[in-house]
Amino acid sequence: MKAIVPRAGENLMGLARRCNAVYICPKDGSLRKGPLVAYAGKDDRRRNLVGDLYLNFRRIEVHPNVVEAFAEEACSKLYEKELIDTFDTVCGIPQGGRTFGQMLALIAGKRFAYADKKPKPTEAGKKQEYSWDLSQFDFEPGERVAVAEDVFNNFSNTDDTLAEIAVTGAEIVLLVGALNRSSTHDTTYKGLPVIASVREAYPEYEQDHPDVIVDVMAGNVEFEVKKNWARLCALMQQ
Repeated sequence: MKAIVPRAGENLMGLARRCNAVYICPKDGSLRKGPLVAYAGKDDRRRNLVGDLYLNFRRIEVHPNVVEAFAEEACSKLYEKELIDTFDTVCGIPQGGRTFGQMLALIAGKRFAYADKKPKPTEAGKKQEYSWDLSQFDFEPGERVAVAEDVFNNFSNTDDTLAEIAVTGAEIVLLVGALNRSSTHDTTYKGLPVIASVREAYPEYEQDHPDVIVDVMAGNVEFEVKKNWARLCALMQQ
């Protein structure tokens, strides 16, 4: 399998598609011909939110030149917004945010750290949840940290990340990602600037929303997206 190299002027989401990293639920009119996908965010009944699009950054990670293209775009936006000198360290959130964040730190000339991913007990039929362990890295009090993630959905994981990094004494000053697909948070979150290589809003739904309830009731939701990626891609190609 050959490494994918970006073409001059290539759209980043088009590049992601060349990496086989994008799932968009196939439809016949309003009828879904494939499953919805579960997101990390939850409703007030602790049910995963669902939607029709998934960016699988793991499929991008194996192509360093593509990761570099995403990081370069984010870095360009940091310069454009005059944010490049506002942070000292990039902290990557696994798994995709670790790969993306390290490339971003290299390009921006910053220190790099990352969290280890620790699975939490999770109910069967629910998307796996994780906590973040930062114990392998030292942070100085007041050290300015940019948190790097691969995809911002509804920022629920971000809340956990902010809380755990704050315990170290570091100061979180910026959120940066490869894709921000949130329908509610554009350029800021809780007063923090949000920068993304790609900003495209996509809807996500509570499971009893009229647009998805028929599929949810029929069990047409994939909770283990990466594990079953080949099946999802095959459904798109039919």
